[in-house]
Amino acid sequence: MPSSAFARSRFTRPLVLGLAMWFLTSLMAVAQSSVLVVDAFNKKVHVAGNANAKRHVGGLAKIATCMVTLDWAEASRVGVNVLAPVPDYAATIAGAASPLGLQAGDTMTLRDLIYATMMGSDNVAAITLGDFVGRDHLARLQRSGHPMDEFVRQMNQLAFREGCKGTRFTNPHGLENSRPIPFSTAADIARLAVYAASRPAMRFYTNQGSREVTIYRHGQSIKVPVKNTNQLLGVDNIDGIKTANTAMSGGCCVVSAERASTVIPQADNTNHIYRHRMIVVVLGSANPFYEARGLLQQGWAAYDRWLAAGRPITDKRQMLADF
Repeated sequence: MPSSAFARSRFTRPLVLGLAMWFLTSLMAVAQSSVLVVDAFNKKVHVAGNANAKRHVGGLAKIATCMVTLDWAEASRVGVNVLAPVPDYAATIAGAASPLGLQAGDTMTLRDLIYATMMGSDNVAAITLGDFVGRDHLARLQRSGHPMDEFVRQMNQLAFREGCKGTRFTNPHGLENSRPIPFSTAADIARLAVYAASRPAMRFYTNQGSREVTIYRHGQSIKVPVKNTNQLLGVDNIDGIKTANTAMSGGCCVVSAERASTVIPQADNTNHIYRHRMIVVVLGSANPFYEARGLLQQGWAAYDRWLAAGRPITDKRQMLADF
């Protein structure tokens, strides 16, 4: 063999093998991903794969964080314009620098903290929400304890109320730096996402590509842009909800999309209006956005066939509540 051919063979073979291994690894990651596609209004599951496997979900836990916060703001009638301070311990718990550059003692409105948590996946913002709401819960219940423990209890209580069967939250940000390590399932994340999508306020927090928020620091107001991490926003009518990616969770995303409502005239001159919204959950994917978009299209196709057949339910396990 000529030396030049040997050289090409010597360096080409490892490259080809490397690419083959990368491709194989990607295929295995996709094959091992957990997915679920459900109609948000009828709660009919149209596509599912490995949906009840317990896995790490990273920042998707922030869906529960923000829903607990919104529920508290509504129940307490405090609203989301109240200022919350970043606790001293936030940076040590978050395990990473805040994308917004939040520092202990900074204050932000709950509204802007929710934007930072849902759109920018800021872990310090999530901890600040947990500290503020957890502290208020303890005060109202006249209990002692750490506000974060109380807030996590509320997160798990929300999960239980929504029918989650394989979920344990241990912090408000979802990082795997708590003991025990948090986990959930695609089916459970779908349950939480359906609840979140039912709230117009949450959809408002997740359907914007960017948003300017305000940090108050030492008497100064600092305007900071927050960019939505959801690369599918605006594609195929997608308007939310959350993305995540940690070393243990892999690529994860929850997307929601709504089609134009169907209006059916009735004999009494009234109309029946049927709304159509699909929720897609992807956990542990090598390419979560690509997979989520394909699943959304697959879900709508299955949904249309189901509608055309008269919406049959042949097994209650086809419904999210019993999945």
